[in-house]
Amino acid sequence: MRNRSRAATALAAPPDPTADEALQRARTAMTAETRHLMAAIGRALTTINPTLHMREVTRLAYAARAAADTHGTGTPAAVAATGLLLRHMPRVDWPTTAPITRAEYGMQLIRRARG
Repeated sequence: MRNRSRAATALAAPPDPTADEALQRARTAMTAETRHLMAAIGRALTTINPTLHMREVTRLAYAARAAADTHGTGTPAAVAATGLLLRHMPRVDWPTTAPITRAEYGMQLIRRARG
Protein backbone atom coordinates (compact mmCIF):
# COMPACT_ATOMS: atom_id res chain seq x y z
CA MET A 1 0.00 0.00 0.00
CA ARG A 2 1.26 3.46 -0.87
CA ASN A 3 2.19 5.91 1.89
CA ARG A 4 -0.02 8.93 1.23
CA SER A 5 1.64 11.23 3.76
CA ARG A 6 4.94 11.10 1.85
CA ALA A 7 3.23 11.78 -1.47
CA ALA A 8 1.67 14.97 -0.13
CA THR A 9 4.94 16.30 1.24
CA ALA A 10 6.75 15.60 -1.98
CA LEU A 11 4.36 17.87 -3.88
CA ALA A 12 4.51 20.75 -1.43
CA ALA A 13 6.66 23.71 -2.48
CA PRO A 14 9.37 24.93 -0.14
CA PRO A 15 8.39 28.04 1.82
CA ASP A 16 9.46 31.39 0.42
CA PRO A 17 11.40 33.21 3.20
CA THR A 18 10.90 36.64 1.62
CA ALA A 19 7.12 36.18 1.55
CA ASP A 20 7.15 35.12 5.21
CA GLU A 21 9.18 38.19 6.18
CA ALA A 22 6.87 40.50 4.22
CA LEU A 23 3.81 38.96 5.87
CA GLN A 24 5.35 39.36 9.32
CA ARG A 25 6.21 43.02 8.63
CA ALA A 26 2.66 43.64 7.42
CA ARG A 27 1.20 42.09 10.57
CA THR A 28 3.40 44.16 12.87
CA ALA A 29 3.43 47.47 10.96
CA MET A 30 2.17 50.45 12.91
CA THR A 31 -1.01 51.68 11.24
CA ALA A 32 -2.27 55.26 11.25
CA GLU A 33 -4.97 54.24 13.71
CA THR A 34 -2.41 52.67 16.05
CA ARG A 35 -0.33 55.85 15.91
CA HIS A 36 -3.39 57.97 16.67
CA LEU A 37 -4.47 55.80 19.62
CA MET A 38 -0.93 55.59 21.00
CA ALA A 39 -0.55 59.38 20.86
CA ALA A 40 -3.92 59.79 22.61
CA ILE A 41 -2.85 57.38 25.36
CA GLY A 42 0.43 59.27 25.71
CA ARG A 43 -1.38 62.60 26.10
CA ALA A 44 -3.73 61.11 28.69
CA LEU A 45 -0.83 59.71 30.71
CA THR A 46 0.95 63.07 30.73
CA THR A 47 -2.14 64.86 32.07
CA ILE A 48 -3.80 62.35 34.44
CA ASN A 49 -1.70 61.67 37.55
CA PRO A 50 1.59 62.23 35.69
CA THR A 51 3.83 61.74 38.74
CA LEU A 52 2.61 58.24 39.64
CA HIS A 53 4.68 55.22 38.66
CA MET A 54 3.62 53.60 35.41
CA ARG A 55 2.57 49.99 35.87
CA GLU A 56 2.02 47.14 33.44
CA VAL A 57 -1.63 46.85 34.40
CA THR A 58 -2.09 50.52 33.48
CA ARG A 59 -0.54 49.89 30.07
CA LEU A 60 -2.92 46.99 29.45
CA ALA A 61 -5.95 48.93 30.65
CA TYR A 62 -5.24 52.02 28.55
CA ALA A 63 -4.71 49.94 25.40
CA ALA A 64 -7.93 47.97 25.91
CA ARG A 65 -9.94 51.09 26.75
CA ALA A 66 -8.68 53.07 23.74
CA ALA A 67 -9.51 50.19 21.38
CA ALA A 68 -12.94 49.67 22.95
CA ASP A 69 -13.76 53.37 22.73
CA THR A 70 -12.91 53.29 19.02
CA HIS A 71 -14.37 49.93 17.94
CA GLY A 72 -16.81 48.90 20.67
CA THR A 73 -16.33 46.60 23.61
CA GLY A 74 -15.39 43.03 22.76
CA THR A 75 -15.58 43.35 18.99
CA PRO A 76 -13.03 41.60 16.79
CA ALA A 77 -11.76 44.99 15.59
CA ALA A 78 -11.21 46.10 19.19
CA VAL A 79 -9.30 42.91 19.97
CA ALA A 80 -7.09 43.42 16.91
CA ALA A 81 -6.51 47.10 17.75
CA THR A 82 -5.59 46.18 21.34
CA GLY A 83 -3.08 43.62 20.08
CA LEU A 84 -1.45 46.14 17.75
CA LEU A 85 -1.27 48.74 20.49
CA LEU A 86 0.30 46.34 22.97
CA ARG A 87 2.79 45.20 20.33
CA HIS A 88 4.04 48.78 19.92
CA MET A 89 3.72 50.06 23.51
CA PRO A 90 6.86 49.12 25.49
CA ARG A 91 6.35 46.84 28.48
CA VAL A 92 6.62 48.38 31.94
CA ASP A 93 7.81 45.57 34.19
CA TRP A 94 9.48 47.92 36.63
CA PRO A 95 10.43 45.48 39.35
CA THR A 96 13.11 44.32 36.90
CA THR A 97 13.76 47.72 35.29
CA ALA A 98 14.00 51.25 36.66
CA PRO A 99 10.61 52.76 37.58
CA ILE A 100 9.17 55.30 35.18
CA THR A 101 6.45 57.88 35.76
CA ARG A 102 3.28 57.99 33.73
CA ALA A 103 4.36 61.31 32.18
CA GLU A 104 7.72 59.88 31.06
CA TYR A 105 6.03 56.84 29.58
CA GLY A 106 3.43 59.04 27.90
CA MET A 107 6.18 61.07 26.27
CA GLN A 108 7.78 57.86 25.00
CA LEU A 109 4.46 56.85 23.42
CA ILE A 110 4.02 60.24 21.79
CA ARG A 111 7.55 60.03 20.31
CA ARG A 112 6.92 56.49 19.00
CA ALA A 113 3.60 57.54 17.51
CA ARG A 114 5.26 60.35 15.57
CA GLY A 115 7.66 57.82 14.31
